[in-house]
Amino acid sequence: MTPRLHALGPGAAVCVYLLACADISSSSPPQVPIPCQLAFVSDRRLGQEDIYLMNADGSVQLLTASFGQDDWPAWSPDGRRIAFESEHGNSPVSINFDVFVMNADGTGVTPLTADTAFDGQPAWSPDGKKIAFVSTRDSGYAHIFTMTATGDSVQQLTTGHWFDAQPAWSPDGTRLAFASNRDVTDQIYVMNADGANPVRLTTNTAHDEGPAWSPDGRQIAFYSDRDGIDFAIYLMNADGTGAVPLTSSSPPDELPSWSPDGGFIAFDSDADLYIIRADGMGLLQVTSGRSIDIMPRWRPAH
Repeated sequence: MTPRLHALGPGAAVCVYLLACADISSSSPPQVPIPCQLAFVSDRRLGQEDIYLMNADGSVQLLTASFGQDDWPAWSPDGRRIAFESEHGNSPVSINFDVFVMNADGTGVTPLTADTAFDGQPAWSPDGKKIAFVSTRDSGYAHIFTMTATGDSVQQLTTGHWFDAQPAWSPDGTRLAFASNRDVTDQIYVMNADGANPVRLTTNTAHDEGPAWSPDGRQIAFYSDRDGIDFAIYLMNADGTGAVPLTSSSPPDELPSWSPDGGFIAFDSDADLYIIRADGMGLLQVTSGRSIDIMPRWRPAH
């Protein structure tokens, strides 16, 4: 699987851990304004991944400051909390992530899982009652699980000798899209919220990953290298038909996220954040500089 699947085995659980002795946050100011707030991941503090909040005016607030890597932010539907995956102080040479939750201002950090396997890539259900996540606790294979928003009642949704990752809830909460290599290459699937009836949405020899539902549930954004060069952002109908590119693939564009009104898509490209309108127009670079900025996630309207 490609690195951005991110959680597919203990050795592939994180991006490269960069250890530095100084802050490298000397990024140029972003081009602003942006439609609303974005949570994102950056290594601008000590060269390690932390979660930040960017305001519409481009100002940035550090939300996590542990000595382990913190990434994969996922907003609660009311915009008041963020679930994320974190080493949270563990040694970087013995990588083991768990799912945590915190308030939107970075306070109240609380662990939701505590397993010796990898637990990460959280996704909050639209009603706020459940969190889907990825775990390797099933014989080392990555699969989709759910738990309550307090970390209780863990249920395994997928099984098999393959890797399932990047769960994304449909806006009505009845289905989960995810990426899987169960048919050799990484493809996008959808299943019922209880794990039943998995259906393959994309079918090609390339890699299709990072599904993100539009707020109206009619489309799914994802990233793919199907043009044979590198990853680009694509849009398709929720049934897998009508896939079209939204961006070009040089440099690679990854991890799309829809704005709450469905008008914009944020993504990362070559270690910076970008925004584009859902019609493919109005590309806007949001960050630039020496830091690595990835995984943008729009804050729900609140």
